[in-house]
Amino acid sequence: MEERKVLIPRMNGNDLHGVYFIASEENNSTKPPILIMCHGFTGDKYEWGRFPETAKALNKEGYDALIFDFSGSGENKRETINLSKQASDLEKVYEWIRNQGYSRIAVLGLSFGGQTVLKASLPGIITYIFWAPFFLLHTGGDQAEWFKDLDKGPVEIPSSGEGEPVIIDMSFMTEIAKFRVRPALKKLDLPTLIVQGTKDEKVPLELTKKAFSLMPQDNNHKLVEVQNATHDFEKKHLQEFIKETVSWLKKYL
Repeated sequence: MEERKVLIPRMNGNDLHGVYFIASEENNSTKPPILIMCHGFTGDKYEWGRFPETAKALNKEGYDALIFDFSGSGENKRETINLSKQASDLEKVYEWIRNQGYSRIAVLGLSFGGQTVLKASLPGIITYIFWAPFFLLHTGGDQAEWFKDLDKGPVEIPSSGEGEPVIIDMSFMTEIAKFRVRPALKKLDLPTLIVQGTKDEKVPLELTKKAFSLMPQDNNHKLVEVQNATHDFEKKHLQEFIKETVSWLKKYL
């Protein structure tokens, strides 16, 4: 197994920082399956260690993995964040992965990374995985405090990682408001797994159930409830998220 830092080009010339987890050095031209992991709002590619731990678990099963920072987050230069920018970032990351020779590709979106995955155009993707995905609008007290001054100009919000604050402006809210989530969920006909904690207050389980009910109702769509897990799941709850993810990829990827 190997971890390799990479820079992935964006349309505007700025690179996205990522870490490429390789299960084994290639002995032939055939690439293993790979999972692209998308972090949440104010997060970064490490997600407090959850993404690297997941990537290493996947490596042990023979899968490669890529984690990366969206523009304006993590190690990347600060700029305003919004849904369209992140979807464009993911499309560029996906293109980069395909150019590395991968054909069996899955994508995972955590929280706001879930809505980003839903918006991005990823032709040829095999399966989707969502962890505690932000699909349907829900504003808690903390978020309302963050957003109340947006009409006055850009606002800095503390990063949940170790980096500088992230920056949003009114486009952050307008992009979310204009994205037609329900039609996108109804069209999500590829195999799709959602893993969600029952004690999640930032993305309430009831909203995730509602979003899931809009997806095609068949055996290739699954919602797993992790008992007592919050939005900041860790330890045994993280292991349950990883276990369900690995099991799903073994079946579909």
